[in-house]
Amino acid sequence: MEEGKTIHDEDQYVIIGKIKDTYGLKGELRVDPYLESRHWKKLKRIFLKRRGGGYVPFPLEFVKLHDKDVVLRFEGYEHISQVEGFKGAKIFLPKGELPKRGKDEYYHFELYGLDVYTEGGKFIGKITGVLEQKPYDLLEIEDGKLYIPFVGALVKKIDLQKGKVIVDEVLSEL
Repeated sequence: MEEGKTIHDEDQYVIIGKIKDTYGLKGELRVDPYLESRHWKKLKRIFLKRRGGGYVPFPLEFVKLHDKDVVLRFEGYEHISQVEGFKGAKIFLPKGELPKRGKDEYYHFELYGLDVYTEGGKFIGKITGVLEQKPYDLLEIEDGKLYIPFVGALVKKIDLQKGKVIVDEVLSEL
C-alpha cells in the first residue's frame, strides 16, 4: 500500500507507540514504544492517523533501539523539517500485523470486555481497562470499581474464546 492512501477501519488498529520528538537532523523520530522494543526491529511499516480521517501507512527505512525508546526514520524523510509535524502522533498497527504473542501473553485490547469470575463462579465484573503500573499491571473492573493485580497468584485463567477471566477465590469477598 502506498503512503498517502487512507484506511478507515477504526477497530482494526492498535496503538503501539507515540512519537515523542525528533532525533537529530536527518529526519529521525524518537518514539515511546507501547509494544516491546524487540518487536520494533521487525516492522516494515507503521500507520499514523489523520485528524478526523483514516490511517496512513509509512514504510520504515530503519528502526533502532535507544535507551528505553525506539528511534526510526520513514522512507523518503531525510530532514528534521519534514518530520517535526509528527511530534505527539500516536503510532498504529493493524491487529493482523501485530507480532505473535507468547504463551500466557496478551495484548491489552484482548482483555477489554472480558467477564471476570472467581474460581467458585461468582461474577466480579467486566474488564474496562488495563493500567500499566510497576511492578505489575492492574486489571480495571467496571470503570474503576475494582482493580485486580495482573499476577498469576490472583489471575488463574484467561479464556479469550469464552470471554472469561478466572481469578482466585479470595477475591469473592470483595
